[in-house]
Order: sequence, then C-alpha cells, then structure tokens
Amino acid sequence: MGGAPHANGRGGPSRSVAVVGAGFGGIAAAVKLRRAGYRDVTVFERGERVGGTWNHNTYPGAACDVPSHLYEFSFAPNPRWSRRYAPQAEIQQYVEDVARREGVLDRIRTNVEVEGARWDDERDRWVLDTSAGSHEADVLITACGQLSVPKLPAIPGLDSFAGPAFHTAQWRHDVSLEGKRVAVIGTGCSAIQAVPAIQPLVEHLDVYQRSPGWTIPKMDFAYSQRARRLFERFPALQRLDRMAIFAFMELGALGMTSQSWLLAPFRALGRRQIEGAIADPRLRAAVTPTDEIGCKRLMLTDEWYPTLTRPNVELVTDPIAEIAPTCVRMQDGSERPADVLVFATGFKTHGFVAPMEVVGAGGRTLAEEWAGVPYAYLGMSVPEFPNMFLLYGPNTNGGTGSAIYVLEAGVDHVIAALGELERQHAARIEVTRRASEDFDRELRAALAHTVWHTGCTSWYVDENGNDPNQWPWLWSAFRRRTARIQPGAYALSPPARIAHVLD
Repeated sequence: MGGAPHANGRGGPSRSVAVVGAGFGGIAAAVKLRRAGYRDVTVFERGERVGGTWNHNTYPGAACDVPSHLYEFSFAPNPRWSRRYAPQAEIQQYVEDVARREGVLDRIRTNVEVEGARWDDERDRWVLDTSAGSHEADVLITACGQLSVPKLPAIPGLDSFAGPAFHTAQWRHDVSLEGKRVAVIGTGCSAIQAVPAIQPLVEHLDVYQRSPGWTIPKMDFAYSQRARRLFERFPALQRLDRMAIFAFMELGALGMTSQSWLLAPFRALGRRQIEGAIADPRLRAAVTPTDEIGCKRLMLTDEWYPTLTRPNVELVTDPIAEIAPTCVRMQDGSERPADVLVFATGFKTHGFVAPMEVVGAGGRTLAEEWAGVPYAYLGMSVPEFPNMFLLYGPNTNGGTGSAIYVLEAGVDHVIAALGELERQHAARIEVTRRASEDFDRELRAALAHTVWHTGCTSWYVDENGNDPNQWPWLWSAFRRRTARIQPGAYALSPPARIAHVLD
C-alpha cells in the first residue's frame, strides 16, 4: 500500500522499487539501491539472463567501441579485461559476475516481460502487468535501453527470400556461412564488426551501403598478463587510464557540441585511414563520407576498410529494388545471388520504454504525453508520471562517452530523489511542468548548434528535425546536473488518502 515511508526491520527505507531491464542500467540500479538500504527491489528481464544488449547481440566480432576501463562500473573495476576493447562474451560475463558479487541476482526475474505499467492515483503505486502476472511497487525505474528492438529495412519481397535471413541482433548461430554467398545490408556499427569476422568464411560477400559513415582507428590490442597483473596490484593505474579515456572523449564531445574546430583532426584521421587502406579510387570515393564527421555515429575500426578490398568482398552502392527468393534485385534490373541475408540495419529508435505501455496520473499514456517526440527532464523524469525515472532516456545519448557513466549518474539521481521522499515523508515525487519545459527549451537551443544538426540523415534526428537522442553538453555536465535535486524542480505530495482529507 502507498503511504508515508517508514523504516524496515533493518533500519533502511521501505520504499518498494520495480526496475524494468537487467542490462547495465538495471544492474546499476539494483546494486546502488541495495547499497543505499533499499531491500524491496525487483528487476524484470524479458531475456533468459542478465546483460541486456550484450546478451542479445552475439554476432561474430561483437565488441565494445568504448575502452574497457571506461566501459565498466566505477564501483566494480575489472583489472582482468583481455583487450583494450572488450568482446561481447567477456562483457556479458562481467555483468553477471557483478550481479552475483553484489548479491542482486536473487532480485532479478528473468524470462518475464513487463507489458504495461499503470500509476494508481488512489494508492500512490505503480501496477505492472507482466507475463508472469501483476506486480505493484512504489517506484518505477525503466532501464530498457535506447536501442533494443531490431529494425528491418522497408524493402519489398523480404518475406520471399528462400534462404536464412536474420538481423545481427538475432544472429542465427545454427546457420553455417562457410562457402555461402552472403548479402549484408547496412554499413553501420554492427556491420563494421560482423563483416570482417565472417569474410574469411564465406565464398562471396556483398555489402550493401546506403551512405558511408566516418570511422577512426580503433587501435585495439590485447592486454598482456603482465599488464593485467599491474592493474590488479596497482588500481591507481587503471583509474588513471579511465580518467585519460574520459578526458579524450570529453574533447570529442566538446567538438561535436560547441567547438566544431576540434573535429578537424578527427576528420583528417578518418580520411587518412581510408587512403591508407584503399588504393582503388572508385572504392575510396564510395566509402568517403560527404557529411560532417560526428553528424552520424562515429565508428571505431581497424579492419573495415582492409576487408572491403578482399577478393571475395564487394561494396554495393546501387539502390535495391526488391528481395527475390535467391537474390537481391537492383533497380537497374540486375540480380545479385545470395544464399543468406544479414540485416545490419540498426534498431527502432525513440521508443525508450518499448514495447511497454506506460500510463501515468489521470490515465494519460507516455506515448500521448510525448506525442511522437520523447522528452524528459534531465532525460529521466516526465510530468504527470510520479515516482517514475527513465535510465538512459531521451537525450542521454552522445557522439562520445560511456553509457555506463550515464547510467550510474542517472541511478544516483534516482536515489537522491528517493531521499527527498524519505526526508519529507511524501508518497510521490514528480517533476514540475515548468522545470521540464525550461529544461526542454534549454536543451533544444543547445542542440541547434551541435554537429548532429548540420544536415546529414541519421537515426538521431527524425524527419521533422527533432532530436530526442543526443545530450548537447559535456558528460561531466550531466553528472554534475544529476548529482543533486534542484530546488523547485520536483513537487512532492503526501499520500493520496491524506491529500483527500486536506482537500
């Protein structure tokens, strides 16, 4: 039941919390809430295990594009990473190990999907509809991730293809690619990892590109046993490396948000990488972007361009007309045979809580509140949705930086907000409409001067020019702004039954 908070039997806060998603965000929430004394925490995960995107994306070559020492929880440094950029399986193992060591595995309900969440005004509680039945909690935290629902291209005839066809996020490990003619549609972040990994196996590989993206060298390498022992024995070395990585990424963020002149060295590095790997002038021209660097997601790779020069690989830039049972048919009428189709076409964007329906105070849905353009105060709170916080919500993405840094800062903000509930013996906390609108105006004004609004076509910006994805300032500014509850930003209310009496 909702009501004024009270201490539990062990002296901690008794507020119950439901967390949707057990990726890095959900695990961070569970761990930090536990450390803050919250014992009634339930995490729902629709997958069969924790890990989120690192559990689902198991395509060949899958790895992080943020250096390992920054792509980890600050409270759980791992001195034993095998590489500068950790591979998928190792990251997945790390998430599971942290959940186990921190004692939160028993709070996670796997194979349970949250289909909807509704705020009960009378009882000041969230009621969740899950695949395993109903669940109630005082506080709702969504940690669904920004990119979790695979997107297929709108190409006629997709269903007619006779061979295996799958998205990189749903990789068919039961399908052998050896000796096959494989068509990969897309040249984004998953393609630049998967294509080099499968190239040695296949007979022929067609890579279909709509438009090229900028890359810079990844400069990945394996950590020696000696280096790992040093990180383990002297933790300050790993912290120093983490700080150096963060400083470099903040420099990139500064270039993308307000100091565009800083992008010139990155642009030169990207051109040099192309010229150093590709001698064919026609191929070189095809992979050289014409938009500003950073306008679309900047990709890190050491293998992409050399792979495109291999004898069994062809980059196809002509437009596709349709998919036929045994080939990809081009608009000029030519046909390119294919045994297997792989879609490296990204994810449905701007969902943030998809596919869950969220209903706030007064019966208004989150989809209605957003009206097609998601927004949230600090990317986390929406008016008329009390006691609800979004982790990695609208406008908390960026051209550089670590999602885990953002998630940790977000969880700290949630705990600070819950602390206000406890101190003021309130039942609900809700961002004010004024604070939300003031922040949104500030955000849109800042976004207008960023690299993401220089005219390229990307998933960041919709067809109407709205950008519900990017954070237009430094990430250190995000941590600073989320570290405390700004006076007047949130309204706190007594339990509904008391409020009725006062009215």
